[in-house]
Amino acid sequence: MATIAITGANSGIGLRAARRLSDEGHRVLALCRSVDRARDALGDSAEIIECDVSSLESVERAADEVASIGLDILINNAAVFDLGAKERVLSVDGHELVWATDHLGSSALTARLSDSLIASRGRVVFIASKGLLASPGIAIRWEDVDGAGWYTPTKAYYQAKLAQVMTALELAERAGDRLEVACLRVPAVRLDAAKIVAQPALMRWLYAPKNAMAVPPEEVGEVYARLATQEAPGSVYVDEALAAAAPPRFARDADNRAALWDMTQEITGVAWADGI
Repeated sequence: MATIAITGANSGIGLRAARRLSDEGHRVLALCRSVDRARDALGDSAEIIECDVSSLESVERAADEVASIGLDILINNAAVFDLGAKERVLSVDGHELVWATDHLGSSALTARLSDSLIASRGRVVFIASKGLLASPGIAIRWEDVDGAGWYTPTKAYYQAKLAQVMTALELAERAGDRLEVACLRVPAVRLDAAKIVAQPALMRWLYAPKNAMAVPPEEVGEVYARLATQEAPGSVYVDEALAAAAPPRFARDADNRAALWDMTQEITGVAWADGI
């Protein structure tokens, strides 16, 4: 059985995946902002480690704790996507919150744990979105990644998810056979009731048809578990059937991927394991 860390494991897909992995006998480390909420949701099925992925300091503390335990698999599940947000919010480090959570934090966490993962010849799973298909021309806004001049919740979310695809592809190339890397293209997933209630009334009404047609989080949690623990698929970027998916056009460019890698490392100040 493996030791598996998963961020954002107290609700949604992450919660279902953590439960599934625990039921299969794996040691699950649930990295969550609220220890109390995580404990209420997970009970004794996981070990709770406090981690606010939007905070680089919190990521560093959590990574140190995970590294002291040892790690086989990391699932970068934590994400922010609030359609009701009218204005951008900055993280404690001064970055747009979606960018900080969905990209910078997960990249910093993976980098800090890269030595541990390589030591166990482990696996990293990043999470992208099928919604990227609706924006074939999407690109990283190099001069304004924090959205000062263009922010909307949707634009911020898909830029961050594009960055996750790019990071996964670049890491897989740099790590070679020392580390298995996957990035899952997740379809629209049904929101938990608590998240729906938290939305403004108009947003609840507008989102209701889409939510009714969306995939139950339990199903995608099972996909997480398969992707994390079963034989690696033949492609880094895969869909919910674990079949190869075509990366967004911008992510296919090696220069773009290298530029994002360097920029992310400069922002986070986190070095990867030797040779990556």
